[in-house]
Amino acid sequence: MITNVCLLLEILSFIFCLHILYEKRFKFDIISASFLSVYMIFMIVINYYHLAEHYTMIMYFLIFWYCGVRFSFNIKVILINIVFCIIIVGGIQMVISLPFVYIIGIKWFTDFQLLMVNCLAFLTIVILVPKCKINRITRYLRNKEKVQNIILTICISLIIILLFSYKEFKIYEVNQAILLFVSIVCIFVLAERMGKYKIKAKEVETELKMHELYADSFQGLIENIRLRQHEFDNHINTIYSQHFIYETYEELVEAQNAYCKVLSKENRFNKLLGSSNPIIAGFLYGKFIEIDKLGVDIAYHVQISELDVEIPIYKIVEILGDLINNATEAIVRNEGMSKLYVSILEDKRFEIEVRNESPYVEYTEIDKFFTKGFSSKGEGRGLGLYNVKNICREYGFDIYCENIKIENTDWLSFKVIKENVTL
Repeated sequence: MITNVCLLLEILSFIFCLHILYEKRFKFDIISASFLSVYMIFMIVINYYHLAEHYTMIMYFLIFWYCGVRFSFNIKVILINIVFCIIIVGGIQMVISLPFVYIIGIKWFTDFQLLMVNCLAFLTIVILVPKCKINRITRYLRNKEKVQNIILTICISLIIILLFSYKEFKIYEVNQAILLFVSIVCIFVLAERMGKYKIKAKEVETELKMHELYADSFQGLIENIRLRQHEFDNHINTIYSQHFIYETYEELVEAQNAYCKVLSKENRFNKLLGSSNPIIAGFLYGKFIEIDKLGVDIAYHVQISELDVEIPIYKIVEILGDLINNATEAIVRNEGMSKLYVSILEDKRFEIEVRNESPYVEYTEIDKFFTKGFSSKGEGRGLGLYNVKNICREYGFDIYCENIKIENTDWLSFKVIKENVTL
């Protein structure tokens, strides 16, 4: 009878501690009654039939079910709170037991002494623990990735202790084997998650640097448009007043066309502002200004919205940069070639196309473009297209290169495509 009371007090201590960590008041209802009944029946059966100790591990599955039903099935939070409850309840019981061992000199506890320890532990948890604000610790861990480092440290420590125990005492029980297996699995899982977290953190850091890097270019684009807006009325008046200067209709049309071409050229990159992505707009604006100085005739079409393509924005910038650099170098290298076209479209699929005016390229030669180190520009080159191929492979993009003819002009076209974009 006393043993059953001890079991009841122990599980009540655990449940009260869970409620403190979840910041919820304990209430005795159908959920609590059902859990306590199943738990007590299960533990009495184990003690009555003298079952092996590893059967008590099922107790933790019952506690996990209770947390899920009572609070929510947030696995991360449940595991954190259960581990802390084990530490808190076990620690309080150990502290209360120490005077019995070292002051009174007890080596084996009687049922009555165990009842006293559990009563004192239960009262401590009900009265003192809520005042310690221990829920702040678990709240901190739930909101910080540092919990992974803490769990990893605990698992490594457990493995060391278990292996040392086996080597020193040659004792290897089923419970220890289960704990060792769970700890090893946790280490592998945590190592993978921490690797992914570091990659994600690096991506976020790189994208922040991208925002800073291309913010000036984007701001320059905006300032350029604002400046042109102030001059808009002057341009309109100039075009409107030209009919006073020219005597024939043909001269007027020719003069107006020439004037409009100059205006179009000066404002040819302003449409980038409609791309809705400041990083892409800033990067392309800076790149186009740089290429324009080389005498390259640039045409472009950018139509993107959310840019939801499951790839970091800096990787898109890498792809664009490598393809545009490759196309520009080909134009400069081939005399008589001056046209470059850049297209970014986001509709039912995401597509980047960069094509340059080019003589026909044999497809056996195209196959070599994406080989590491291959380049017709000299030694130490040939990494741009190889990098594009690796990015496409990593994020599930398709890449195509082909010769095309548009309005009697030969082009070499590179396309990077992602099908089934979610908009």
